[in-house]
Amino acid sequence: MDYTQTKFYGLSNKKYLAKLLYMDKAKLKNVSKVYTPIKFESEVNRKTRILYDQHPEYKKILKRIVNLLYKIEVPEYAFGGIKKRNYIDNAKVHKDNKFLLILDISNFFPSTSDSFVYNFFYHKLQMQPDIAKILTNLVTVPLEKGEGRYLPQGFPTSPIMSLLAYIDMYEEIAEIAEKNNLKFSCYYDDFTLSSDKFISKSLKRSISRIIQKYGFKVHPKKSKLMIKRYTKVTGVIIEEGNIKAPKSLFKKLHEAFNKLKIMDKQNESYLFEDYINTCNKVQGLIAAIKSIEPNRNLKMYSNMLKYMRKKYDIPYSRISISSSFKTPEAKLIGINKS
Repeated sequence: MDYTQTKFYGLSNKKYLAKLLYMDKAKLKNVSKVYTPIKFESEVNRKTRILYDQHPEYKKILKRIVNLLYKIEVPEYAFGGIKKRNYIDNAKVHKDNKFLLILDISNFFPSTSDSFVYNFFYHKLQMQPDIAKILTNLVTVPLEKGEGRYLPQGFPTSPIMSLLAYIDMYEEIAEIAEKNNLKFSCYYDDFTLSSDKFISKSLKRSISRIIQKYGFKVHPKKSKLMIKRYTKVTGVIIEEGNIKAPKSLFKKLHEAFNKLKIMDKQNESYLFEDYINTCNKVQGLIAAIKSIEPNRNLKMYSNMLKYMRKKYDIPYSRISISSSFKTPEAKLIGINKS
C-alpha cells in the first residue's frame, strides 16, 4: 500500500493540519474536550448498541479526514466502508467456489484499540507524535469502562479506520489465503475465505490465532466451515453460483407493504411521521432487494408506494412535513391521535 498518496503522510505541522481539516488551529490543543460526540443507545437485532453522533462542525472534520484517507488505495479484498464497494460485491467474490470458511469477530468496534489507530498515523503515515495523537483523539472515544479509547460506531471515520489501523492483521490473513489458493474478502468484522477444494480445520485455527493476536475474539457460533449449497455471506444468499436476496428482506417488505394498506384505510389512527417512516422503509427494502436481484419483479410494492405518496402528499423527510400532506385525504391523518 502506498501511504504517500494522502496529504496526511509525513505531517508534522499543526498549522497545516488545521488547514487540511478546515478548522481553527487553537482547537487542536485539546480536541477530545473541544469535540465531544453525542452518545445514544440503539437496539439492533435485539441487542443494545452504543452509538455516537457528532455536532455539525465535528462531523465535517471527520468527513474531511475520511476524504483524505480515501486517497490511499486499499486492497481488493476490503469491501466494508469502501467507496464503490458493498456487501453484494463481497458475496460475489465467493459465488463460484464450493467450500467456505466464515469468521466473525465478536464486538468488533468496541474491541478496537486507540494504540493501533495511533500506530497507523505514527508509523504508517510517518506523522509526528503530537499530530498522530490529535488525529487519534478525533476519531476515537473513551472506553465505557477502564482506560483507553476505541473506534465508535456512528463515526464516519470508523469504517475506513478499522481497516487501516488493523491492516497488518488483514494482510496476514490475505497472505495465508494466497498461499493456500483461497479467495479472501472482508466486510468489517466478517471474514470470508473460499475454495474449490476442501478447507481444513487447521487453516481455520491458524487464521483465528491471527485475529486473536490483534486483541479480538472470534465469535464461536458465527464462525464455521461449510460446503456451499444455500449459504448467506454478508446478508446475501449464494445458491449454485447465483446470488439472491434473503427471505428476511422479503418478509420485512411484505410486512411494511401490509402496514401501508392498513394506514390507507385507517389514516385517522396514524401520524404524519408514521407515513414518512413506512414509505421510506418500503422504498429502502425495494432498493436493497433490487441491488441484489435487479430483475426481481416488485411492481406491486413500488406501485403501492407511488399511490400512497401521491394520495397523501408524503415527503421523504420530516423536515418537509409543514409543506407536505396538503391533499384532501391527508387532512384525516392523525385525527384520533390528537
